[in-house]
Amino acid sequence: MLRSHPPEFYPYHWPPRKPSALSITPLDTMKPTEKFLDQAYRARSRSEQLLDQAYAKTTRALFGGGLSVPYDGDTRFALLSVNYSTTGYLKLMLLTLAEQNGLDRIRSIIVCDNASKDAGLPFLRQLAEAVDRVILVENRWWTNHASGMRSALRALDSMDKKKPAIERANVLLACDPDVLFLRDDTLDILAGIFANSGAAFAGELRRGLCPLPEAQASFLAVRRDWAARRDVSPWVFHGSPAYWMQRDIWQLGGTGEDFQSNQAGFTLHRGRSAVTAATKYAPWSTYGRTPHEHRSPHYMGVPGGRQIWAIRANQFADLLEPEAESALLWRLAESFAA
Repeated sequence: MLRSHPPEFYPYHWPPRKPSALSITPLDTMKPTEKFLDQAYRARSRSEQLLDQAYAKTTRALFGGGLSVPYDGDTRFALLSVNYSTTGYLKLMLLTLAEQNGLDRIRSIIVCDNASKDAGLPFLRQLAEAVDRVILVENRWWTNHASGMRSALRALDSMDKKKPAIERANVLLACDPDVLFLRDDTLDILAGIFANSGAAFAGELRRGLCPLPEAQASFLAVRRDWAARRDVSPWVFHGSPAYWMQRDIWQLGGTGEDFQSNQAGFTLHRGRSAVTAATKYAPWSTYGRTPHEHRSPHYMGVPGGRQIWAIRANQFADLLEPEAESALLWRLAESFAA
């Protein structure tokens, strides 16, 4: 189940991938005004991607990748998540995270809120005030996923500079808000992969979409000393926001472990939740105006994924009711403060 894939097994080339169609309606059936607006939106979306990529790469080249924490064999995670009007899913993810046997391995939880409009920000502020290891970053501009991840990482670096080296997280765990932890040993198994394999990153590897194998950015663990290298790309605004990072790691001799988080039942990623939220709250954002078939959750193709998600969500249904928010806050604060 867990395999390393040396980069020499795969040919390397990197033509930029064509942007996916962003129209809700086929171009040939649009009225002239609709066609103009659609093409203007696609041009803006592509321009934002190119600008973000150029900014992220230039900043990395000039200033480096932030705080580098050597891996010492004791896996300590910092969980980073980006919230984009998906607070309901984020609450559920945190509840399932709180049940992990290896919760003590999570040294920090950093949530970057990208100008959410689902009224969840007050709850996140209260949680950050109640729990020292929870950090909230409020991002109001340039609200793409990659920018949110970079903001979360900067906040982590700033906090960890004040900590003794032994208390700093040495593995970054990127986890989307619509991910559920299904097995209570997920963190322990993932920690063991880094301790035993010497891998630079671990995640559910996919082949064929990119020139090199790449792990889904929705649940991806990367050693912090690799992620901070000046010659390794940061998260960038792209269809696969963590691919450039993984590509550089492969090319520099690092390896990735194929941790089948979804397919082996460790976690379950619902998928497309931010796209659906953007369609509802901010239809002209870079997540909005996508075809209807790209808004439905995919559950990573896991057989029975919808039913698995529903069963897990129903376990916490009472705590997710609006009137139970105080009880939810107390439950999470008790778990994460321990």
